[in-house]
Amino acid sequence: MGDQIMAEKWFAAFGMALLAALWTHDAQAAGYPTESQFRRALDDIADLVRAEGMRLEVVDAQQQGMTRPLLSTGLDLGTESCVVFFNTRPEDGLTQFFAGIGQDDMPLLLRAIAVHEVAHCIEQREAYVRRRFDKVLPDGYPLHDMTLQGYASVVKSGAVETWGEALADISSLLYLKRTVPKQWLDLARRIRAMRRELADKWPRHDTTAWLDPLIAADPDSHDKRGLFEAAFQYRRQFGPGESAQVRHDSGTQRSAGFSGAMSLPDR
Repeated sequence: MGDQIMAEKWFAAFGMALLAALWTHDAQAAGYPTESQFRRALDDIADLVRAEGMRLEVVDAQQQGMTRPLLSTGLDLGTESCVVFFNTRPEDGLTQFFAGIGQDDMPLLLRAIAVHEVAHCIEQREAYVRRRFDKVLPDGYPLHDMTLQGYASVVKSGAVETWGEALADISSLLYLKRTVPKQWLDLARRIRAMRRELADKWPRHDTTAWLDPLIAADPDSHDKRGLFEAAFQYRRQFGPGESAQVRHDSGTQRSAGFSGAMSLPDR
């Protein structure tokens, strides 16, 4: 009888230890994203991109001599393809961010980052192809005589970089809300915290002025609007006053992050 009790206790202890080991394994940080993870995330959102009348092209940034971390994008004006460059080289600041991301959350987060990049392509198409300057510029810019060259000059000046990052981050959060509503709040808060913590390194990518009210608003996961159309509207609804936005952007160094590399027209 005593041996049986000891055996039961041993198996119970072994089972608890095994469960603890399994839990620890699942909760391990996923580490810095790999090429296969980037490609999988982009493939996972391909239907969303096709629904926008675009297709994705995926390119290794390091093979092209590009140094921007994680993902960056540019719109191919000839084909209207969204060209996404991935970079697996670890970047200080982002390495610490991903160290806190569990393996189960990594695919969700990378899909959200991929949506962020596609949002840059969507905005570039609205500007350079459709010339919807009223949609892509903050209030306060003269629109009646705006040209492609004029818009390109505004972009190159850096005056609307945070404005563009806000659209992309809002798109990321809306994607999470619509696809994983039970997990979106935790992931949204992580993205928001990362933006604030890295604001000294990449000040123009601090979009918390938009993310805070968006998270507080708890957007409807069943919103019938297109994801990117809703993001355009939320960007204008939330955030600082436009004059304050321009002042914030002027005089700060051009930054990186998950950023959209503009593909400018030749004309």
